Amino acid sequence: MPRIRLLRTASFRLAAVYLALFTASALALGGFVYASVRHEILTDFDERIREEANALAGAFAESGRDRLAAVIEARGSSGAGFAYGLAGPDGERLAGTLRGPSGGAGAAGWIEATEAESDEAPEGKPEVVRSLVTRLSDGSLLVVGDERRRSDDILRGVLTAFGWAVAATLALGTLGGLWLSAQFLGRIDAMRQTARRLMDGDWSRRIPLTSADDDLSALARTFNRLFDRIEKLLLANKQVSADIAHDLRKPLAGVLRRLEAARDDPSSDAARVAITAAIADVEGVLETFGALLRIGQVEAGARRAAFRPLDLADVAREVVDAFAPAAEDEGKTLVARFEAPLPMSGDKELLVQMIANLIDNALRHTPAGVRIEVGGEPIPAGVQLSVGDDGPGVGPGEMAAIFRRFYRSGDTERTPGSGLGLALVAAIADLHSLECRASDNRPGLRVTLATAAEEA
Repeated sequence: MPRIRLLRTASFRLAAVYLALFTASALALGGFVYASVRHEILTDFDERIREEANALAGAFAESGRDRLAAVIEARGSSGAGFAYGLAGPDGERLAGTLRGPSGGAGAAGWIEATEAESDEAPEGKPEVVRSLVTRLSDGSLLVVGDERRRSDDILRGVLTAFGWAVAATLALGTLGGLWLSAQFLGRIDAMRQTARRLMDGDWSRRIPLTSADDDLSALARTFNRLFDRIEKLLLANKQVSADIAHDLRKPLAGVLRRLEAARDDPSSDAARVAITAAIADVEGVLETFGALLRIGQVEAGARRAAFRPLDLADVAREVVDAFAPAAEDEGKTLVARFEAPLPMSGDKELLVQMIANLIDNALRHTPAGVRIEVGGEPIPAGVQLSVGDDGPGVGPGEMAAIFRRFYRSGDTERTPGSGLGLALVAAIADLHSLECRASDNRPGLRVTLATAAEEA
């Protein structure tokens, strides 16, 4: 995978931005920590020197200057960690290795002193020592100090550790950004290749899913559902021309034969019969085209603007009440069973047509004496409505096919109709985010409409 592509990916840029922000935050925090540590180290460094100077001043007060000189010589030779110096009132060095201040007899306080040259190796340089000068009661100067390199070494170690930590952060962040970019780019390439195959006409291709349940996986699932829908619509459109030609050829051929017969037979009765039959066939053709037009409008979502909150149970009861007399005339029982409201948002006119088509389908294709039940209940995803009967039903292989346009089983081909009623039901259900499925009612057929569970 070309390195330049990795560097240009959105994931790498995002990782670089976060890395820059994190590094800036780490530097700011490190600067604050370093300043705090430096202050504490230097404060402790000065406090140790001050305590040592106070102790030696106490020894002078108790035993005098000669005793103090002996103590300084003893501590200096023992390597106690401090450097000492003692000068008389006239500036003469009496003990220790530190030189006194060069500002005269009145100088006192903190100074940067150097050790005596005689105590250093010829090739060495005198050490810079931070020293506290204390004037004693007899005018002598006591100098106590420690090499600055001790505290400088500690601070230098802190800076070194912090530098390595920042360098490791930058290295790991860069490697992590490159790895994330490679993963991201690989999945984007898979999406791009799938899109190319789809554009080439291979609508069976889908974006491969990974085990990572992240935003890209959710996007891939969404696109796959979109491709499923497009494939379904393309297949339906590919088949609709053949279906229209097949289903409309017969009535149009009948119209042609009747008109030819009326032309050949000049009697008015024959012409009237032929024209009446032709008008009925043309009305059937127009009804079919009207149904196709309604299905197309519904599938295009043109009616979604009319959605309003409603109770699907109330809508179903109204439709059942309207069909009840017709069912009773045919010797069939039509009942509604709703124990709770079914609130949803939808187009009432379309929902009425959907339920009416289901009930009409059950009335058309069942014999006298059957029971047709319309019921529903709330479900976790939303609502569920079903229309079931105890009639002859359909075969297991036809459960999904009955929702296709112009599909008619062998037992229903002699029944009047265009084969578009359940196709319109499926289109209206899909517009309202309802899954439409047929199942065996044992005996009979049950069509269930349920709110589709949304995928992440």
